[in-house]
Amino acid sequence: MIASTTDLGRWNAERVLEVLYDRRPYSNAELVRSTGLSRSTVERAVDLLVAQGVVAKSEPVALVSGRPAALYRLRPTFGYVLALDVGAHTVRARLDDLAGPQVEAGTFVGVGAPPEPVSIDPDAPAEGRLRVLTEIADRALEMAGVARPDVRAVTVGTPGIVDAAGVIKSCQVIRSGDWVGDRLRNLVRDRFPGARVSVDNDANLAVLGEQRFGVAGDAEDVVVVLAGRRVGFGIVHSGGLHRGAHHQAGEAANVDDSGWGRASRWLYEHDGELVGMFAAAAAGEPAAVTRVAQLADLLGRAMAEIVHTLDPELIVLGGAVALAGATILDPLRERFKAACQGMETPELALSALGRQAVLLGAAEHGRREVFAHLLDEALPQLPAATARWR
Repeated sequence: MIASTTDLGRWNAERVLEVLYDRRPYSNAELVRSTGLSRSTVERAVDLLVAQGVVAKSEPVALVSGRPAALYRLRPTFGYVLALDVGAHTVRARLDDLAGPQVEAGTFVGVGAPPEPVSIDPDAPAEGRLRVLTEIADRALEMAGVARPDVRAVTVGTPGIVDAAGVIKSCQVIRSGDWVGDRLRNLVRDRFPGARVSVDNDANLAVLGEQRFGVAGDAEDVVVVLAGRRVGFGIVHSGGLHRGAHHQAGEAANVDDSGWGRASRWLYEHDGELVGMFAAAAAGEPAAVTRVAQLADLLGRAMAEIVHTLDPELIVLGGAVALAGATILDPLRERFKAACQGMETPELALSALGRQAVLLGAAEHGRREVFAHLLDEALPQLPAATARWR
């Protein structure tokens, strides 16, 4: 519910930003049609965004019909967003401008060539993992020719329970005890003092990535399951990310006797074997086919628990397990349906984002943080506006 003219002004500006996000220029008339807002409301919103420097206004140009009109577009170089994914085995990074990645031949292209992922021992102490993170972050900026002060947001994804302040409360995937705490958040803040810094659970970021760029699309109730060394899941409920009252939602694998706990235990015991196992199963090797069936049964039973508690319209399987494609999806669908015991089952799909899901979600989160901060600073300047609802 919009409770005040300030809330209304924020909503109007966000609507305009969402339309401008696709990089092409828009006239006022096109923004009116695309947002459903009145012309005067759009004009006030774009004037504010131009004054903040995030939107560029061109001189009037001749259109196909009608009078010449000014065009508005997002200024991508207003700032940059650095996304980091710190997993058990690998650390990844990508850099994007505020207009987000460009899609070219199914590839999400950021600013500059992305640095190669860096492998790391899953039991490495926090100091070594943080050193790798620092190096790959610096490499991403260097390869793009971007200076550190030009980075407006840094978002880091990590396994585990991460509270609202970005403090890691527990982590069953990265088992070095010193990973828990605020060292990760503080390091990033120290290196990027002018940026909006966020640390979040990797599955929460993956579901944002799937919602913005992947198979989730406009689905209102979605669960994205990250299955690799262990299992965690991110939840979109009624269109919004659901973290829970204590940011613990989706960490069901911490309950040993649950379906998620059993599936996670199996994955942990077979850590490092998955790629070879899936390849052998795809080739028809009987022992590997049996092990894949065991995993599919465990994951299917765990996913049935989601149906009984959250009743989503879509479940997306991501992480290392999803890279097996039909080798895991076909038996998983069969066992998932059986485990639901006659209940309506949601669609089950593989992530199309591969190992980029967390990074793309982190970039999207960072972009939202930048825009939210801009609007927080600018909204006192925004007059009351009236929206034409649709």
